[in-house]
Amino acid sequence: MITGLGVDVVNIGRIASLGEGVKRRLFHPAELAEAASMESSAAVSYLSGRFASKEALGKALGCGLAALGPSTVHVGRSEDGRPYFVLTEKLTNLLAGRSILLSISHDDPVAMATVILTGGHDGPQ
Repeated sequence: MITGLGVDVVNIGRIASLGEGVKRRLFHPAELAEAASMESSAAVSYLSGRFASKEALGKALGCGLAALGPSTVHVGRSEDGRPYFVLTEKLTNLLAGRSILLSISHDDPVAMATVILTGGHDGPQ
């Protein structure tokens, strides 16, 4: 059963204009390191998708992005390229037994993400 749904769309140009200090508050160090290894436009698109993912997760959980601590939430990528949320103790507690599905898409000038929560209980903690 679906117990949470969140969708977010981000203007890639908005992420491109962020200063380094803001990026450190919004992105996990591993995400920033991955972006640093990419060509500039690919890095901005990558970070835009990660930000949209975090916003969508906050919506699906019903707690918003600020409650998550965006720099502590890490979106990883499996060997086959699928994005996933790296489970921390805080995120595991917020999920309360639910499973999480994530999809990210980029098409300049926007990036978007969808998060679906399944199982567990219905509604925010």
